[in-house]
Amino acid sequence: MRPRRDPPAAPMLSRRALASRLAAAAATLGLGPRAAAAQAPAAPALDPELRDAALRGLALADHRGDPVHAAAARAAMDRLQQADPEGALLLRLYRKLDVRPAAHYREDMPQAAAADLALLHAAMRACRPVAFGYADLAGNETQRTALPLALVHPPQGVKLLAWCEKAQDYRQFFVRAMQGLATGSGDFRRDRLALLQGLAAKEGA
Repeated sequence: MRPRRDPPAAPMLSRRALASRLAAAAATLGLGPRAAAAQAPAAPALDPELRDAALRGLALADHRGDPVHAAAARAAMDRLQQADPEGALLLRLYRKLDVRPAAHYREDMPQAAAADLALLHAAMRACRPVAFGYADLAGNETQRTALPLALVHPPQGVKLLAWCEKAQDYRQFFVRAMQGLATGSGDFRRDRLALLQGLAAKEGA
């Protein structure tokens, strides 16, 4: 009679390997931290108005007389370079232009119309061009089509920073000097970051 042979023993798993296999099985079944992370909803995008308000607050941090706050703001600016390149460029523009004094200031000019500001904010969010008549400080009137990039608030009045189709260059326009402002057709979303980079370079921001 042939001797009885026992089946070969199953290979032993280390605790780490066993734990890894159990975790993988739990994730497959929809259990455990991996599955929870996979099923967790993505963080909602920051509201554009809230983002812009935060950027403007950071831009003015150096003017508040609080060195601790200013240092924290500068650290946040450094992190923006990686996390939000567009936001970092806007922040540089706000720091440069929101507080810059004007060479020419006419106190008799009216304030920017609230409806025009609302239209410009909406056009910037949607990356839509705008068209308007414009009267410069010398009284010359022209018709413009522009790609709106940012609004800044220096002491002399709200300005639109934009790529001007007529000039084929970046220009600053007082919002109060615009007439017949309207949103145009088209979408420059793909070019917005490159346009902001060029604008920041021109302004030395």
